Amino acid sequence: MSHNGEFGREDGRATARVDPKDLKEFVSEKYVEVDTSADDYDAVGLTELELCEQYCRACTVSVQRLFHVKSLGMVCTRALSTGNEAFPLDLVETLAQDDDSEVRQIVAEQLGVFIEALKTARREQETDVATGLLYVAFLLVEDDADGVVEAAEVAVSTVATVLDREEDVELLLTLLANLAKGQEEEIRVSAAKICGGLARVVGGGVSEQTLAPILRTIASDEALQAREAAARAIVKVAEVMDDAIAEDALLPSFKKLAKDAIWSVRRSCAENLVELSKCFSRETFVKVAHDLFEPLANDVSFQVRTAALEKLGPLVAELGGEHTSAALVDHFVSMSESTGGNNGLQLSCAFNIPGVAYTIGHARWHEIRPAYNVLAHSVQWRVRRSLACSLHEMAKILGKETTQRDLLPIFEAMLSDTDEVVVGVIDHLAEFMSQVAPHARTGPLYLLQDVGKAEGKNVIGNWRLRAALSEQLGALSKVLPEDANEDALLPLLLRLLKDPASAVRAKSIDAVGGVLHNTAKASSLRWRSGKVGDVVAEIKLMATNPRWLDRQAYVQMCGAFVGVVDANIIKEEFLPLMLMCVDDAVPNVKRELARSLARLDGDRSFAGIPDVLDTIRTLRNDPDVESVSIAKNYVAEERSNGEYTTGLGGEFHATGLR
Repeated sequence: MSHNGEFGREDGRATARVDPKDLKEFVSEKYVEVDTSADDYDAVGLTELELCEQYCRACTVSVQRLFHVKSLGMVCTRALSTGNEAFPLDLVETLAQDDDSEVRQIVAEQLGVFIEALKTARREQETDVATGLLYVAFLLVEDDADGVVEAAEVAVSTVATVLDREEDVELLLTLLANLAKGQEEEIRVSAAKICGGLARVVGGGVSEQTLAPILRTIASDEALQAREAAARAIVKVAEVMDDAIAEDALLPSFKKLAKDAIWSVRRSCAENLVELSKCFSRETFVKVAHDLFEPLANDVSFQVRTAALEKLGPLVAELGGEHTSAALVDHFVSMSESTGGNNGLQLSCAFNIPGVAYTIGHARWHEIRPAYNVLAHSVQWRVRRSLACSLHEMAKILGKETTQRDLLPIFEAMLSDTDEVVVGVIDHLAEFMSQVAPHARTGPLYLLQDVGKAEGKNVIGNWRLRAALSEQLGALSKVLPEDANEDALLPLLLRLLKDPASAVRAKSIDAVGGVLHNTAKASSLRWRSGKVGDVVAEIKLMATNPRWLDRQAYVQMCGAFVGVVDANIIKEEFLPLMLMCVDDAVPNVKRELARSLARLDGDRSFAGIPDVLDTIRTLRNDPDVESVSIAKNYVAEERSNGEYTTGLGGEFHATGLR
């Protein structure tokens, strides 16, 4: 095949399909996308794996070669699961020593894929292949490229999962021990990381006999990065060991590292202090936590103090209320007062304060209440937002009386805060209000009127706030007194139903039925009189409004009422006007009508109503194809078996008039 211009593109990639018989001629040419079947491979005597191997070895175009190296794991998986081909270990070993660091990194990252392929094959030869891959992993751990090393460190643990023979496990541990004795600092760091990753694979016994001694040695290493890695790995290895054995074998080394002369090593201990709770007995952990935290929290290094304090919330949760001293709570409170460049502590304090409050209990709320007030007035909106998002949880912890006294003023202030803070409150509005004493629930409602309100020429405003508020209305109406629903929620609901943002209208439509039901309760009289009756009348006017969006919203509401509003109310008050929309000139209205009728179809109360069936027949012959398609799914006519029944105790008025 001649290499002419017909295959070329500006990016150098070919656009034509190449005959597999001519692939060998293109080994050194530009990248070619090949679409071949199994028969095509057979036609030239090459399997998919052999073809991939050929490209990985001989291709001189970097982009093309990298593509096939990345595909090697997937190709091996298919080959080993469906055929009798041998795993290309020699190829993997060659690629692991390639001059291109990107190739070596791809190999390291795919070692896990190779192992999964071997697990699927489950043939005797795969045992020796696994040993070979283990050598490859350790070879790559000593690479000079950071990306290669990081991938290989993870891969060692993955390869270890298929080492079933005792001699292979011994080989693994020997290679690891040799790594820990390496002359280069980076090699010993890798040894510590691998110890941490291997612990869960090899189990407690091997961890005690081999991994723990290696870590004790690295914990005394002269290189600070090795000691940092040892502090992190000690926790992971101790987790799989027996509590008492881990306490004797590894705790002294961790304590020593927590007092290391280098601040970064002490910081590593501070970051992993909470994880010790999983390693030792409860009694030991409580003692160690108090013994180690205090010095770390008062360390001369700003970074160490910060690391310790950021873990204080989870530490208190692990200790529990009985073991959380006043000194620890004082440290936690001090986080709320941090300013300047350490604003991260305030955010950490705000995030963890619900957990601390829950742990120490309502009786000790007074100890952290000053911190809560400081955080609520933080200059950082992220801190205030964190409190806003958890305000409902704090209310559940503190109870109605304390919530009304201490949290309600903060709640009201947050409703007038920045949008990022307001949305945190609104998302859990009903949950918070349910924790406020009933007589105090109506006060803050006036603040809801301005949530997300558009200003000036911006007719949309922050519609997301109004959408979140609309989503809360149904649940909120359950916890508010009926008069509060009438005076505050119903007017708000009407406004949101006509919001300029479609997402707000959609959420409001879903909420209408719940709000009306919770306000009118079971009284059919209230649906026709008073403020509920006025709202119902306003809603019914939407059915004939010149604005087609209002007519569409009306038929959508009728569908949303199903299962929420009493069926008789729907039939008597809303259904007649809904059915009249079948003659609407706007296709969107008729489509929504068809969808709403389909929702009625799911309720047996509406089966067989003559006007409903007539409407369905009309929609099935509508010029709008989508309306026809929706209407054809309606099965009420078949369910009625030809018998028309209104399901009503009284007369059905097609016009909605009496």
